[in-house]
Amino acid sequence: MKLTEIYPYAKLNMTICRMCKTCNGEACRGLTPGCGGKGSGETFVRNVADLKKVTIRMQVLRDDYDVDTSFDFFGHKLKAPIFAAPVTNYKGNYGTSISETQIDQALCQGCDDEGIMAFMGDCPIDALVQDGFDALESVQGRGVFTVKPWRNDLTISKIKSANKVGCEMIAMDADAAGLVHMKNTPTPLGFKNLMDLKEIRTAINGKFIVKGIMTIEDAMIALEAGADGIVISNHGGRVMDDGESTISVLESISEAVAGRMMVLVDGGFRSGSDVFKALALGADGVLIGRPYSHAAIGGGREGVALYSAKIINELAEVMRLAGTQTLNDIKQSTVKTNFR
Repeated sequence: MKLTEIYPYAKLNMTICRMCKTCNGEACRGLTPGCGGKGSGETFVRNVADLKKVTIRMQVLRDDYDVDTSFDFFGHKLKAPIFAAPVTNYKGNYGTSISETQIDQALCQGCDDEGIMAFMGDCPIDALVQDGFDALESVQGRGVFTVKPWRNDLTISKIKSANKVGCEMIAMDADAAGLVHMKNTPTPLGFKNLMDLKEIRTAINGKFIVKGIMTIEDAMIALEAGADGIVISNHGGRVMDDGESTISVLESISEAVAGRMMVLVDGGFRSGSDVFKALALGADGVLIGRPYSHAAIGGGREGVALYSAKIINELAEVMRLAGTQTLNDIKQSTVKTNFR
């Protein structure tokens, strides 16, 4: 199987996502719920456009060495600092007939085959959440369960369910509180303050990652709450129109965190070059959403593994040409930015 064979099949199996040649949010503006950006779609579009405003400096006069993309993720040695981002309800978001069970299994197992990890998501439909738990159990819990900001007792109950399948790394996509269409569920989403986060942190025996951080102020609250990591994320531009891009706020937040928490980022990342740019601006790792969904829908476990290998190889190639041997060598000086 080749990726070129997977993508046409993925496109045939989706009625909402158009799988554009350039996935930049232009064609799916306003498709929420769904796969597009909220309102005008500008936040999604800006995520992708601002990544292009970061350029990589090529440096080739050096010793001839192999590069090392390996990454320590809370004691788990990964082949690269790359993760499949959390998504649920693929039928509603992508219009696919491929089952949630098949997609979640493909993501967890395909990522695991290539030595990286997948984040599993959460939603109001218990059966879909259970699909994610089953997929995590199939890889002995090697992944991250991403709980939504429900009422704290329900949040903690879901965390314990994740623990039962061996998953000890928990994220919360706090930005999902802005998903207006989920306010009408029996247990609506809500914003979390410092005390809420501390209560949740106390209930977690493993690692806790807060997703949806876009300001230094929120990063400091997550740090005070005892979070082990954050994900700089605007929910793919799906919760707020006219927002800042994730790549444009990454450097300032990373500098403020100053190594006290792990910093991950998502939002429009499509290639190994994009991953390199994020690492140069202070991220420890990158979550990728849309391309992983396409790989799972079109090629199952093998498709996910193939896409993972592609991104890892692209990152290694950029590292070679940028004169960096390990992830620690990827500094701000290896890129140039022009966000203004």
